Amino acid sequence: MCGGSGGRLKTIHEAVGATHPFVIQSCYNMLNPSSGLSVPDNFPFQNFKDLINRAEEAQIGVVAIRVLAAGALSGVSERHRVAMPSVGPIGSGKDYAQDVALAQAFDFLVQEGVVDSLVEASIRFAVTNAKLSTALVGFSSFEQLEQAVAYSNKGALPKDALERMKAIWAGWSE
Repeated sequence: MCGGSGGRLKTIHEAVGATHPFVIQSCYNMLNPSSGLSVPDNFPFQNFKDLINRAEEAQIGVVAIRVLAAGALSGVSERHRVAMPSVGPIGSGKDYAQDVALAQAFDFLVQEGVVDSLVEASIRFAVTNAKLSTALVGFSSFEQLEQAVAYSNKGALPKDALERMKAIWAGWSE
């Protein structure tokens, strides 16, 4: 469950309450955290309205998808040689280039030594949300798989980093 109009989102929230699937999928990443964190009403991207929390209340598991925003949260425009040549954003900017540019807002995490890369930040951001059952991380090589496991094992991002990220999201809403 990533895209869709507000009407479909309302239907999904109703279905979570009325049915009892074992697990749902939801977009959740540093460009659009609205499935698991509250964002301002004027957040510029699709607002998934705390769907992760709603699912947890209904005892439904959640698989975070688009954790790397189709690679945009690597912070670089070049795609791996075996990756899909082009991908469209879901729940975030108007195109991949805009998502890559938006990802640069989180570069302070790398510059200050909180993480080694934006990819690490993205994976650890997902791991930070204890309400997630799992997170799907796309990768194009065995090395990227090994990195994903290593980053995940580092655990949650520090609280002060998350507070600064919230300020970034609030700035996007102004």
